[in-house]
Amino acid sequence: MLRHPALLLGALALLTLGAAPPQHSVQMYVGPSQMLLVDADTVLVLESREWQAASVRHQEKLLRLALRMQYWRNHIPPDMRMVYDELGYPTGRVLLTPVGHTEEHWYYGQLDPPLVFRDGELQNPDLFERYTQP
Repeated sequence: MLRHPALLLGALALLTLGAAPPQHSVQMYVGPSQMLLVDADTVLVLESREWQAASVRHQEKLLRLALRMQYWRNHIPPDMRMVYDELGYPTGRVLLTPVGHTEEHWYYGQLDPPLVFRDGELQNPDLFERYTQP
């Protein structure tokens, strides 16, 4: 199992001491290879090196990826949901943060122009219509 659990717990203590005091109740889940802190606004994951090692089974890593994908699917804005339902997960995503906004570029082909979302709203619906036409 873990060789140095004291280092992991020390890192967790420093993480919780350095953060601002939460206004809401904080839940903590402790598993064999990670700790998860859940607040009303934040999800923090603290992983051990063992999780990243080659000895961890691939099924566990795929399960974690599946959980992240499920969370992502359930928490996206309506325009992104519409594009996701119609075209599926993009082959490439670029996240940008211009001043005061959040921008995402979704690529559905290597040389095709991306669908651009700004603050969750689709900026080029004509391109989306072109992608959905046969």
